[in-house]
Amino acid sequence: MTREEFEKIVENFDPEKDDLKDKVEELFDKGANIVDIFRFIIGIHDCGLREAYELAESCPSYHKRYNIQ
Repeated sequence: MTREEFEKIVENFDPEKDDLKDKVEELFDKGANIVDIFRFIIGIHDCGLREAYELAESCPSYHKRYNIQ
């Protein structure tokens, strides 16, 4: 996934209406770059890298992508 494709997917994300974990799951499913995903989580959730990692780690698609069991 290119940066432009990523931006198009997240451009209409509304933290008031949309679920962040669902969006992160979708991004992993579509093959988004992990750095872009972390940047997105940190920007939306206003958190640090550790919290972003914990949210990403809670997504089944993260485990599927990196073969974590």
